[in-house]
Amino acid sequence: MFTPTKWNTAEDKAKFARHFQRFVEKGFPESMFNKAFYNRMSMMNGHIAHYNQGGFYGAQFGTSLRRAEFLSDWANSRANGDPEYTWSDVEKVLAIWLRDNPQYEERERSQHNQIIEHIERAELARLSQKYATT
Repeated sequence: MFTPTKWNTAEDKAKFARHFQRFVEKGFPESMFNKAFYNRMSMMNGHIAHYNQGGFYGAQFGTSLRRAEFLSDWANSRANGDPEYTWSDVEKVLAIWLRDNPQYEERERSQHNQIIEHIERAELARLSQKYATT
């Protein structure tokens, strides 16, 4: 399914793709965001390292909105480069997988919307109490 590069085997690429899918399916647990996964992720799909592993995790996965945007960006990205020299084949397969499985982005957007509603309802209650006529 994947093309080996000079530095990585097809199995290396497949292992990353499987880990990526499990990471998304399980809701982006920080425990699965290990150094090897971070190193590869920071070199794919136009990402940058964000100074360190924790910075990257926070920037991409720190909130439900960030996770939803990450999924949307990846699903709609264009894989560039020759798979003999890049991981563009992995990027393409994962983009297709995300488009075929929109429930992960929907899960994150729903969680974000629930958080916003909770905040807004608390503010409504606070303002209702503050301006209630007695």
